[in-house]
Amino acid sequence: MLRVLTYSEAEGMRRSEAGELASLLKDPKRLTWLDMISPTEAESRLLTEVFDFHPLAVEDCMTFVHNPKIDDYGGYLYVVVHGIDSEALKKGRLKTHDLDIFLGDNFIVTYHKGHFRSLESVMERCEKNPAFMGSEPDGLMHRLLDAMVDNYLPIMDRFADEMDAIEKEVFSRPKKHIPQKLLLIKKDVLSLRRIVYPQREILRQLGSGEYARISQRWAPHYKDIYDHAFMVSELIESYRDSITSTMDVYLSNVSNRLGEIMKVLTVIATIMMPLTLLTGIFGMNFQHIPLLDNPAGFYIILAFMGTAAGIMLLAFKNRGWW
Repeated sequence: MLRVLTYSEAEGMRRSEAGELASLLKDPKRLTWLDMISPTEAESRLLTEVFDFHPLAVEDCMTFVHNPKIDDYGGYLYVVVHGIDSEALKKGRLKTHDLDIFLGDNFIVTYHKGHFRSLESVMERCEKNPAFMGSEPDGLMHRLLDAMVDNYLPIMDRFADEMDAIEKEVFSRPKKHIPQKLLLIKKDVLSLRRIVYPQREILRQLGSGEYARISQRWAPHYKDIYDHAFMVSELIESYRDSITSTMDVYLSNVSNRLGEIMKVLTVIATIMMPLTLLTGIFGMNFQHIPLLDNPAGFYIILAFMGTAAGIMLLAFKNRGWW
């Protein structure tokens, strides 16, 4: 699926057809935005036939690139960034997908597979307010990256809520499912960390004036996105530390609880040892055993055993053993 938006100060914004791309690109005062959503092989040929992009960039574009990157091909910039997959998030899974961006003098090409929430929000705003799209491609790319980084923040809030709930469980009564929950959150945090850090570096480069494609007007705006990405990366590190400390507290609580159980069982076993000794002695098959012929012998032994158990319990209590 292909979508083409163009904007010029004279005509404003309008939708165009892919067949008009060659003529649209000849107008230096017109910004052309080609959005390619899971394009077919024939549609993908526009990248080489109309835009004349480098084969390596096109190859990366058609495959999943695991890490964000930026390449300067002279006539254009090729940028790969990752956003949150909103469809997977609705199912409770954290998954990212890549967005490939080609930035030229008067065009921007976005290539992605499936729904991209941040891109859709920017396109919707452009259609409602044509001036939002503007005529500067670096400005439009800034809006795309800004929306994408902003979509990381709800994920950070979700991590915070999940960690708060788990911490309450850990300090109240540890349950067996807590380690599994912590490991799932850790997996999501590490997955997000793997893309946020290199992406943060890309934003730093875009805002530092390293690339001529980014004008001095828009460079500070990219620095602002970098600040947001830096904040996200710091939150990720704090969640990593929180997961580790929560797991340590859980294991410590489980160990302490096991120790308390063992203490009670040890006290019971210790008390039962002399009582078992007495029952063993009086259970021997001898003809002459003390109190054997005494009618109250059974109750005397029970009283003695109860007294011995009581004395031992008081001794353990005084020593703070239970």
